[in-house]
Amino acid sequence: MADREKLLLDLFTEIAVVEHLVRNHLGTIEVSGLTAGQFGALNYFIRNNRQQERKSILAWMFQVTVEEMDVHLGALEQLGLVGRIGEGDGQIVGITAAGRSAHAAAVARMAPEIEPLMSEFADEDLARTVEVLQEIRRVFDNLPERAAASA
Repeated sequence: MADREKLLLDLFTEIAVVEHLVRNHLGTIEVSGLTAGQFGALNYFIRNNRQQERKSILAWMFQVTVEEMDVHLGALEQLGLVGRIGEGDGQIVGITAAGRSAHAAAVARMAPEIEPLMSEFADEDLARTVEVLQEIRRVFDNLPERAAASA
């Protein structure tokens, strides 16, 4: 295997293993009653500083069908964490004040579990790692088949 191929394989293997380990670790922490998917949906609004988004865009972002996204949103709506306006794929979904509070509470519950695990890494190293991972994610977000699916 060429050095570049091995490097890429190692990169994506490490990302997958870290994601698996974090998800399993956080799965043992009560996160305000939210599933990982529900937390992810709320996190989308917070991370992107968004009040609202079209349901079809959320489905695209999470790489699920609109129907699957509708199920997740229905659960969040029942909890009062999101509100929805309109019908169909263009339905507008908005995070509520309760949704913002639930997200903040979940983060507050996770932080004491995560901080000690990451304490040996310098903030500068973590910041650079985040930047590189965001660049990698943007490449995958902009693949031609993803662009066609969002059109």
